[in-house]
Amino acid sequence: MREENASGPLQALLPHAALFLSVTFLGTSFVAARAIMDHSDGPATLGMLRYVGGALCLLPFVLAARHWRMQPKSVAAALALGVLQFGVFHLSINTALQEIPAARGAVIFALIPILTMLIAAAFGRDRITAMMTFASILSFIGVGLAVGEAAFRPAATGGGSLRGEALFLFAVCCGATYNALSARLYQNHSVLAVSILTMTGGFLFLTAFSIPEGTVEMVSAYAGDDWLWLAWLILPGGAMSMALFNFGLRRLGPSRAAIWVPLSPIAATAAGAALLGETITPLFLVGLACAVSGPLLVSWSRARAARKAAMTPPAA
Repeated sequence: MREENASGPLQALLPHAALFLSVTFLGTSFVAARAIMDHSDGPATLGMLRYVGGALCLLPFVLAARHWRMQPKSVAAALALGVLQFGVFHLSINTALQEIPAARGAVIFALIPILTMLIAAAFGRDRITAMMTFASILSFIGVGLAVGEAAFRPAATGGGSLRGEALFLFAVCCGATYNALSARLYQNHSVLAVSILTMTGGFLFLTAFSIPEGTVEMVSAYAGDDWLWLAWLILPGGAMSMALFNFGLRRLGPSRAAIWVPLSPIAATAAGAALLGETITPLFLVGLACAVSGPLLVSWSRARAARKAAMTPPAA
């Protein structure tokens, strides 16, 4: 069911609230992952633990439901999209961040709404509107302002920055493709069941890369704080974040849901300031306002169109 078919203003706000919470949880999970990766060299192991834990958290709710069975073709599609989003995307992001500053990655990350619109339109899954295009550009500008000059500092590792940027852009293309192509699965099947399958696809993909890292050795080296950060990655940053995002994706469609995504790096910056003592600048607040304005404009335009349609008398 799409947003315009929902009854009442509260129902119409639910998918937007779900997406806001989802991208906030996702943003704070960047801080949790960074806290663990500061003294660990196992990105695939961390991703594997995160997604298998998230899938297990959602499993009891799926087993308790009665109507969630899926055809083999749909199961295969969900697993393949999971490999793309939770496998390739995860590894590409972590590899790229070894070569470029996180702030520069955040700016590239903010291209997701625009790329999602283009891919969804190319596959006939959504249509591009002027308001969504404007909101996407506004959110992109907001992220650029929020991260400020940090996005344009030279990479700490010296050369290889172009490769890192290309790899990050590839990861963003994977995320945009997932947004564009998975919406129909969520519209036709249980959100929780498809979420479990997509995370399982990512988990299976990452397992092949975690074994060479030495999974047991990596996990045994985790300290007390690492397990708390991992719990955050599994619950709010994994199970809850994906279930909420996929609920919003099902209700709003790929393009309107993706406009919320640029809030993730901004939430990561805010969480870094709160938990790690990083600095918040006035420019960050301006960027935050721009990034939040994007999805709010889309929501407002849809609500206005729905009210106008409701007030239009039927044709004789």
